[in-house]
Amino acid sequence: MPSLDSDIKIQQQIEDATIEDGQRVPIVRVTFMVGKHGPFFERFPKDKYSGDLRNEKLNAFAREVRTEPRP
Repeated sequence: MPSLDSDIKIQQQIEDATIEDGQRVPIVRVTFMVGKHGPFFERFPKDKYSGDLRNEKLNAFAREVRTEPRP
């Protein structure tokens, strides 16, 4: 299982729902910080959610946040 990078802190993880094509779709919404940046959130389809998938997505997002803009 991939672990979360040390500067990622999950603030909240809740079951929620969204509407797609007029249908209610259950999701898991994760609110998190990357160091002092955020809060950010990521949505996952509830039926495909796993800790591995969450950690992979949050780590990839954090790499983007940490990347310094080029002059």
